[in-house]
Amino acid sequence: MIKGLYASFTAMEAAWQYQDALANNIANATTPGFKREIASKESFRDILLSRSAPIPAPLGARVQDIIGQIGSGGFIAQFSTDYGQGALQPTGNELDVALSDGFFGVEGPDGSVFYTRDGHFGRDANGDLVTSHGYFVLNSDGGHINLPLGSSVIGPDGDIVVGGQRAGRLQVLDFAPGDLVRAGEAYFTSSVGGTPVTGSVRQGMMEMSNTNMVEELTTLLSVQRTFQANQTVLARLDSTLDLAAGQVGVVRP
Repeated sequence: MIKGLYASFTAMEAAWQYQDALANNIANATTPGFKREIASKESFRDILLSRSAPIPAPLGARVQDIIGQIGSGGFIAQFSTDYGQGALQPTGNELDVALSDGFFGVEGPDGSVFYTRDGHFGRDANGDLVTSHGYFVLNSDGGHINLPLGSSVIGPDGDIVVGGQRAGRLQVLDFAPGDLVRAGEAYFTSSVGGTPVTGSVRQGMMEMSNTNMVEELTTLLSVQRTFQANQTVLARLDSTLDLAAGQVGVVRP
């Protein structure tokens, strides 16, 4: 019965953690470049049940009779990121840029480098190309990109031309999935260098979140029902233990 309590509790804990991930996916369903999280669930190692049975005389020994196995609960092994392509949405803004492969390199206020698929760019007061969060967009050499006034044309390789003059090339790098660490809604960091990507830039478009609302809400409903079912089992086991501890074995006059 104690194992039943543990199995129910671990199932509730796993459902709670998964619910948090699903809620975050749903909250960022309209965040450009957001990549949803998915959970990988595993079971704790099963316990082998056996019983000792005496061997008929004259051997004074016992043998193990295998009864079967019992599970001991489940847990969330890890959360991983789904890097699948989000829908590309035309915006008509010349500084909005989407990618079919790779990630933009951007620099935060403290000089830290991040990688993102959020290509909603603009100019700051100094004419530097920045993200919607104010991070500097990096060029292929790792520097800032300063744009003079005028209409901008961004080619498939990330070359930016303003008024007939080349202003720089966007830094677009690709990584193995395990090389990226989530660092915000649509931002990632990496301790290894990426591989340059060419031909993946799409001007005047934005990549939207790859969250599928129907799938996320359906999964969320299933997870909530799992939590409620295990909560009911836990309450029943607790009441049974209370009955066993308080009434079984009581000697009545």
